[in-house]
Amino acid sequence: MRKARRHRLRTDSAPLSLAVAVVAATIAVTAPGIYAQNLDRVVLRNGNPVVGEIQELRRGDLSLDTDEMSVVEIDWNDIAFVTSDRIFEVTDVDGLQYFGRLGATDQQGTLVVVLGAIADTLAFSDVVEMTYIGQGFLTRTKGFVDVGINLTRANSLASLLLRGRFAYRGQLWDLDWNAETYFQRQETTTGTGEVFKEQTSRNSTSVTVKRFFGGSWAATTTSDVEQNEELSLDSRLLLILRGEYFLIRSQSMEFSAGLGGALNLETFTGEERTSSAEITAVTTFDAFDIGDLDVSTTVSTFIAPADGGRFRLNVDARLSWEIFNDFVVAFTATERYDSEPPTVDAGRDFTYGLTIGWSWD
Repeated sequence: MRKARRHRLRTDSAPLSLAVAVVAATIAVTAPGIYAQNLDRVVLRNGNPVVGEIQELRRGDLSLDTDEMSVVEIDWNDIAFVTSDRIFEVTDVDGLQYFGRLGATDQQGTLVVVLGAIADTLAFSDVVEMTYIGQGFLTRTKGFVDVGINLTRANSLASLLLRGRFAYRGQLWDLDWNAETYFQRQETTTGTGEVFKEQTSRNSTSVTVKRFFGGSWAATTTSDVEQNEELSLDSRLLLILRGEYFLIRSQSMEFSAGLGGALNLETFTGEERTSSAEITAVTTFDAFDIGDLDVSTTVSTFIAPADGGRFRLNVDARLSWEIFNDFVVAFTATERYDSEPPTVDAGRDFTYGLTIGWSWD
């Protein structure tokens, strides 16, 4: 099996547009009836047709597998018509889903989803995602792996930051796993020549399962495990149940807000394990159509009414820039705040890092 290679199809280039047209015309002449067999047809706004197998539409790019150019990614705004006899799952800006083949139309910038005798017509601007039903498990996934290392000789400081994410999107269910490990060690030499070693670590992992309902609503459940020496936190287990609403869901960004409750089971250094009920709110912002930049931010708050109104704030942000072939440079920021820490110095912890990594979508 040949390995698919991704190329960006530039529609503003006359030579390339001419080449695409020649390729399409050659296929049509030499292989009559090929459209009906296994190929989909995409017509660009400049009138040039491109044929192949549509893999998916995500983040404003349509992935098309062609024999001549391997996998090309076409900007959704550069497309006039799309037709296919295969069955697709289409999601619009309101979170509604449609299933069927992509029918022909004479109205530019319009997608017709046909299933049996039912035909739904959508404007291209309202289409957020589109996936071929026959695609395998991995085509519905996205994620990243980041690594950051810092070494300084002057104060013998060493730090390691690892971050990763794996997410799967189904028709009605989402699965999202995130993990982070941070370790820092520093050696200090006293005036008597004694070497003092200080090290801290922070580890966290969370699994979120999301169930979509009609429109922009979803229910989420999250299990979160955290350890943080800087905050004297030996362990914290959070069990969270939220309702979530997508305020914005488009080809370029997603913005959602959620509200719910959480059960907090935690143990601080030198203390016994405690439990508390909390009210939790979260906002998530993800922008992915800023050139080669991706921006994602999650802000979570937790309030424990029965614990003197204790307030906790978690902020996780990532700004990544694709260098080449899904390899990225990323700036990451993590903030943790606790209004009722076990010690005065443990109220806030933060990490800012520059990492390199690999992402897929």
